[in-house]
Amino acid sequence: MIIKKEADQIISYLEDTSNLKFGNADAVYIPKNEAEVLQTIKEARRNNTPLTASGAGTGTVGGRIPAGGAIISLEKMNNIISIDKKNSKAVLGSGVILDYFLKELDSKKLFYPPFPTERMAFIGSNVATNASGEYSYRFGATRKYVERIRVALSTENILDIRRGQYIADEQGIITSPFFKVKIPAYRSPNIKNAAGYFAKPGMDLIDLFIGSEGTLGIITEVELKLIPALPPRSIMIIFLDQLEVHTKGEAVASGDLLLTGLEKDNGILKLINSIKNNKKLNVYSIEYFDANSLGILKKAFPNIPSCQTALYIEQEKKEMDIWLEILEKYSVVDTWFGDNARDYNKLIDFRHKLPELINEYFREIKQTKVAIDIAVPENYFPELFYFYREMAKTTAVEYVIFGHIGENHLHFNFFPKNEQEKEQAIASYIKAVKKAVQANGTVSAEHGIGKLKHKYLAMMYGREGVMEMARVKKTIDPFYLFGLDNIFPKKLLQD
Repeated sequence: MIIKKEADQIISYLEDTSNLKFGNADAVYIPKNEAEVLQTIKEARRNNTPLTASGAGTGTVGGRIPAGGAIISLEKMNNIISIDKKNSKAVLGSGVILDYFLKELDSKKLFYPPFPTERMAFIGSNVATNASGEYSYRFGATRKYVERIRVALSTENILDIRRGQYIADEQGIITSPFFKVKIPAYRSPNIKNAAGYFAKPGMDLIDLFIGSEGTLGIITEVELKLIPALPPRSIMIIFLDQLEVHTKGEAVASGDLLLTGLEKDNGILKLINSIKNNKKLNVYSIEYFDANSLGILKKAFPNIPSCQTALYIEQEKKEMDIWLEILEKYSVVDTWFGDNARDYNKLIDFRHKLPELINEYFREIKQTKVAIDIAVPENYFPELFYFYREMAKTTAVEYVIFGHIGENHLHFNFFPKNEQEKEQAIASYIKAVKKAVQANGTVSAEHGIGKLKHKYLAMMYGREGVMEMARVKKTIDPFYLFGLDNIFPKKLLQD
């Protein structure tokens, strides 16, 4: 086992893309196997030292940044243990880097669909956050592809969980070899979601650990379901103008969030729906970029035309007459195609470049992100989209709106330059969260809660719901060893 205790050795583990600055730790433990993970846990228990699991640092909510104690990094547990092509599954150490794994699968004509945009992430971290990525519109998030995990518990036991092995009974109790836990009474929304512990009737224990953000145990090994390699695909970027959403008439009766006057016959939402509902298209992702996003992207793609918005579509290669039929009704300024290897790879970079440029900008202005990550059920998305557009018109804070419009999930990122602007951005954030909660949505569709979004989680589930999460934590991690301040503040564990 490698142990680092010098400040200059530890400093790189005290940051992620959230730009939080308070991280501190006394040591970094880097085990090479499960035995050394248990050794680290034993020492931490003996010294009453909290342990924060550290991935590759690609997270955005401070999950791997320690609030004291020690760090356990899984970077050396990076073996691809097996890839079973016949049964379409793979077994990996939790420190395997996604990019390396995907390349290995490609050589075997296999694919792992829910990989995130950040391909340098660790697979264990993806499981711990229920990560999703560019193909989640088509294939869903990580949860769907996790068949088995091995987890080191604070009781110094290894819990091997295979899907279907430990199921909640009619009283909502799951019995495992090392604990019995009652699942929370709240219900996780049936949409793209990365907010708090998963809970639903008859749930599987494995789903409690998926998305638990390192607060219940240390994931050491994962078994994943795979699919055949994807067929050849093409990318199209559609630059559009005059597609603002307008209203006419009054809102409907109280309780229904949809606006009667939402103009569905002349707007971006109609175009999205026409793409979703066209049975001739086999679409993998639908991404949205507002004018401000395109302005930032011009640094890397100077040929972007002046326009209001753009849609990024990835799909199986199809005849262009299908698209011509769809787009002839809209104000298309320009269309870029990537239907050969060179152009395809260039346009993939178009999608990935924006988050990278945004993170660089946050570091440059030395501010913490104020990044809305909510999603809502499909029937409520028109109002959320309208709300975002109105918020954009009235805010004095620099912003961008972009992301996974195919999944009713857009990122609204504010760039506050000072504390006054930050307060304004947070006030807008809270309004958006209230809108999502009203619509049975989620306060975090993919980034998780980490150390930045405690209060928004409480707005989603109420204090009682968060207290139920704390009770689950106390049951499975009775020594309060793991993930200090992730998902909920430490003080809740003392109530």
